[in-house]
Amino acid sequence: MSIPDPREYRALGYMIDGTPFFLRAVREWDREALRDLFNRSSQQSRYFRYFESKQTLSDAELDYYTRLDFEHHAALAAEAPDEDGVIAVGRYIEVLPERDPRRAEVAFLVRDDYQGQGVATQLLKHLIRIARENSIAEFEAEMLPSNAKMIDVFEHSGYQLKRAREPDSLRVIFPILDERIPF
Repeated sequence: MSIPDPREYRALGYMIDGTPFFLRAVREWDREALRDLFNRSSQQSRYFRYFESKQTLSDAELDYYTRLDFEHHAALAAEAPDEDGVIAVGRYIEVLPERDPRRAEVAFLVRDDYQGQGVATQLLKHLIRIARENSIAEFEAEMLPSNAKMIDVFEHSGYQLKRAREPDSLRVIFPILDERIPF
């Protein structure tokens, strides 16, 4: 099934307990929503995402996170019906476009009160759908070894993971074009 315009991407996701939430493309006007998600996330969640004790997102970072082409760099926001604002964001960024197979790094920030509820898993599935449309063949993710929730997302994704230990992190690489695994 083809995606007409991924910049207008919208979907319905379900948390583990069956609670619905909305997934949509991140757009330029989401700067404040992303800043709010960052500010409402704990220091630990920020550290797991950015690998540093980060206090703020700069204007340049917000520009980078919201000015997307949805081919080499795509991002989806998750919104819960009873919440004001974004509860999570997932994105992929193509790392070496001229490489074959094409590979993108994927990363997530999920608000603490929504972690462990399947939101990142749903974001991953929908990012894979967009990446497949753009002929990206592999995803990679780098995580701190102590980030057990994120490691679980990838280990339970159904994809064949290649793992590599970096000095201070764990890297997983996996092919995403296997159509036997639904998006």
